[in-house]
Amino acid sequence: MRTENPESMNPSDRQRWDLRYREGAYAQRHWPSAYLQQLHQDGVIPDDGRALDMACGRGRNSLFLASHGLAVDAVDVSPVAIAQGANTAIAGHLRVNWQCSDVLKRGRSLPKNTYAVAVMIRFVAPILLPRLLHALVPGGILVLEEHLQWDGAERISGPGSNRFRVASGDLSRQLHESQVGFDVLHQYEGLISEPADDGTEVNAAVARMCIRRSST
Repeated sequence: MRTENPESMNPSDRQRWDLRYREGAYAQRHWPSAYLQQLHQDGVIPDDGRALDMACGRGRNSLFLASHGLAVDAVDVSPVAIAQGANTAIAGHLRVNWQCSDVLKRGRSLPKNTYAVAVMIRFVAPILLPRLLHALVPGGILVLEEHLQWDGAERISGPGSNRFRVASGDLSRQLHESQVGFDVLHQYEGLISEPADDGTEVNAAVARMCIRRSST
């Protein structure tokens, strides 16, 4: 989760995430993104077609999309996280196409005009945003949620360094650089209340954006 446009994760990044997942990181976080759930309830997320979950981790959002009928490609750099997600999918009788891959690697491309839905939740990688837009079919939906840089007095959860947070307006600016037409369906920057892994409620500063790729 970086904001400096890295070209790839180095081996130590993969090892660090593998270790975190082995030690139980996010193991209690079975629920999908509240933002993704709300968009589905509002009818924005379709129930068929192909979906892409970029930097899926243990796959909580991949499993949610698969449970609603989408054919999901779930991609993450950590083989430990991928294995854990696959085990959960098997236990829940869900089919997901799990892919262990460095999504930031130079030259790694995404298939164009392929996905009805693409999501990237709390993984800061500006270099991927144009690729995600091109990967959508016309009319496809892109869902983004990132930790937001916050100067308020409130105590917030998430990364302590702004390197792992986006600045206000960053998502919109980066998307407009893609030269792909889109319509903004929803956009929000600010505080939300959300459950922590221990069941308590915490404040998080987030930037959320949902867009639809133009049909032309």
